[in-house]
Amino acid sequence: MPKNQVVRPEEARRRGTIDFEPIPVNEYQGTVADALNAKLLAAADLVRIQRDMAILRAFESMLNEIKLTKTYKGVEYSHGGPAHLSIGQEAAAVGQAAELTVDDHIYGSHRSHSEILAKGLSAIHQLDEATLSDIMTTYFDGACLKVVEPDGNGSVKYLAIDFLIYGALAEIFARSPCFNKGIGGSMHAFFPPFGIYPNNAIVGGSGDIAVGAALFKRVNDKGGIVISNIGDASLGCGPVWEGLCFATMDQFRKLWDGAHGGGLPLIVNFVNNHYGMGGQPAGETMGFGMLARLGAGMNPQQMHAERIDGYNPLAVVDAIRRKKAILKAGDGPVLLDTVTYRFSGHSPSDASSYRTKEEVAAWQEHDPLVTYAAQLVEAGLATQADIDTMNEQAEALVFKAFTKAIDE
Repeated sequence: MPKNQVVRPEEARRRGTIDFEPIPVNEYQGTVADALNAKLLAAADLVRIQRDMAILRAFESMLNEIKLTKTYKGVEYSHGGPAHLSIGQEAAAVGQAAELTVDDHIYGSHRSHSEILAKGLSAIHQLDEATLSDIMTTYFDGACLKVVEPDGNGSVKYLAIDFLIYGALAEIFARSPCFNKGIGGSMHAFFPPFGIYPNNAIVGGSGDIAVGAALFKRVNDKGGIVISNIGDASLGCGPVWEGLCFATMDQFRKLWDGAHGGGLPLIVNFVNNHYGMGGQPAGETMGFGMLARLGAGMNPQQMHAERIDGYNPLAVVDAIRRKKAILKAGDGPVLLDTVTYRFSGHSPSDASSYRTKEEVAAWQEHDPLVTYAAQLVEAGLATQADIDTMNEQAEALVFKAFTKAIDE
């Protein structure tokens, strides 16, 4: 303990109050047309958000169908492993990934298929063809590439999308070749060349692992940020609180030298789908009411906490862009309360008896794959025929990966 930090009784005993700043709640309300006019993203990027969400939805819908019926598009297959799905949460994953580079690393939960695919699709868009070719050729000596290359069509980037979808699915199905030789499976998959680091079967497990990764970046002056994607119910777990307390330690700002000091380049992103396996956090198992308020108790910066609308991918783009600027200035960490909802159960075996059908239906009326698509059409960036084609192409990509992943 540093002796230069003297605890003075006259200061500790002084009368006063602790003042808090307002925490923004769903502040960004922009549409596709607004984003286009404000130049938040280019037109092609706005359209690609819809394509990526369609791929994520097709991928997890396939997994859901396999688990429930042991068949997909007439092809029988029985998958005995886990499948914790995030159908409905695609906008949160795609919006986040749109602002991340391969130097930005994500760590996830047991419900991270969409985050993995979204981050991979973003990386494929950003990297040049030579770099992508090198990654696919050298990763495990090109084992994954050899599976998808024979019937690949189009550019290297299209081949990389096949590589991504197959690599992730074959890993979930415990196949080799795949991303991690089938050892990681659904809940521990990762792909470092794209900045995708392991998701975690332990509830809230990434809440402290990601802190260590951010500390590594700070100490070694590595570029990029770290994001811990964990669920709202993980706040009932000790490792998450240990991670929050460690990440907000004052010593990074006040005791470390200038070359290494400063807040950690970390976003603790609570993917708030309102449910945990053992209860409903807000209103039942916890008392915070609105998750974002917890940032106020962690440090004077309130962890720059904010609740954002994870059903609007543009709100997530906007938030990640702003928070990355804060981290780049050395003023992290950040806490995000990303509001979303899963249409699927905790897993396919979950009948969702703890919630009403009316509640699920109400959220489905706000389905980002429908509402965002309508905004694209209204802004003149796509037609309904274009949207339908995207959905068909997404299903075709997933089916092609599926037939390869089940063929040993």
